Amino acid sequence: MSGEGRYILTLPLKTELYQEHILEKRFRLGEELYNKFLSYEKKKYYEMTKRRDYRDAQSLIKDLTMQINELDKQSDKSKESKKLSQDLKKKRKEQYDAIYNIKKMFNWSEFGFGMDMKKYRGYYKKNLNSQICNNLAVRCFRAFEKMEEELIKDQYRSDEDKVNPYVHYKRKDSLRSLCGSQNTTGIRFILDDEKKVGLVKWQGLVFSIDLSKCTLYEWQALHSEICYCAVKREKIKGKWKYYIQITLKGHVPDKFDKQTGELKRQLGKGNVGLYFTSTSLTVSTENGVKTYPLEIKNHEDKKTELLQKMDASRRATNPDNYNEDGTSKEKSEIKGWHFSKAYKKYRAELYEIYRKECEEKKLLQEILANEVIASGDVFNCNKMDFKFLQKNLGKKIQSASPAMLKSTIERKLSYHGVSINEISYSKLNPIFEEKNISKKNLEDMATLIRQF
Repeated sequence: MSGEGRYILTLPLKTELYQEHILEKRFRLGEELYNKFLSYEKKKYYEMTKRRDYRDAQSLIKDLTMQINELDKQSDKSKESKKLSQDLKKKRKEQYDAIYNIKKMFNWSEFGFGMDMKKYRGYYKKNLNSQICNNLAVRCFRAFEKMEEELIKDQYRSDEDKVNPYVHYKRKDSLRSLCGSQNTTGIRFILDDEKKVGLVKWQGLVFSIDLSKCTLYEWQALHSEICYCAVKREKIKGKWKYYIQITLKGHVPDKFDKQTGELKRQLGKGNVGLYFTSTSLTVSTENGVKTYPLEIKNHEDKKTELLQKMDASRRATNPDNYNEDGTSKEKSEIKGWHFSKAYKKYRAELYEIYRKECEEKKLLQEILANEVIASGDVFNCNKMDFKFLQKNLGKKIQSASPAMLKSTIERKLSYHGVSINEISYSKLNPIFEEKNISKKNLEDMATLIRQF
């Protein structure tokens, strides 16, 4: 966390029926705007990347990087090899500059996306102010950045291991938050200290939040400087619930144990080794080694049952969309889908199961992260490409979510100004061979990482 730091406080909104209808409309328009804008930027992206000079520069960067990596792997580096490596890096920088100039020509930047959004946001200004529209443009740019990062990694993978990333459109009801950029216009939070009431104002809508029962932590947080606010929604038992997410400036307030009065989230002392796998985390400290399984209990039988009921209902209400052999017709032949009340009921039940699993996993990871940060003040971990693992171990990765746990630990450590040192396998493998350590031996791996 850079600078003064940021943290988020989430509070529930009490909404009336007419307000919920307006909020649903605004989220629907947000999805529509994002998809239209993404479609425009995709056309611009493909026009930019199909240029000969852009593709030649990318190809040269790949070749030069492979040559540089081969030279770096040499154990005995001569003056000639070092000079050659420097020359190759200069050539690679020239190609990076060439790509930068092409992107500049196409106005391909976060600022450029904000300028492009001006063409679209006028139609939506009654429901979505300029800050929210610009935030959607930034999200779109971040999606392209992630895609480009994975495309670069794909260049060095075999054909079987390629991820083939792409940007996604927002499906119906998939947009979960609309965010501003400051607390002076758009979505605003106003605190009344005397009445202990918070007001949320957003383009004609006013929500009141009773803060009389808020905790000491929440009350301290609300007195921090507010950066910006977002309205978030979550579907619980088939009904949308709305929340205000307040992004605050400064250090997160300390939490105290009610029984002992001691500070929570305190750092320990000593070196800690963290060894992540797709389904577990092994923690090595001076006091010993412990392995934590990350997979939670999945209700696969119930999920399968609901999916089968949904499929049967969908086939019964849409017989014209299926061939005689039971397969679905081509998209061009399908005029539309109709869903019965039973189908919608099963879908809501299925979503509720996924939501509960997600909440359970998040709670367990928060508890585990607190245990980890209390075990030391210097942290080392193995570097893993979770995106690559997701392709081959989709269900296991989804159930365990090691990347989410790692980001949770990093977030909690950032409150204390501490970061995790990532150690790549290229540095670890020679030591594994020397000490004859197998990657399956989790305890030895974690201990070695701690001592690295």
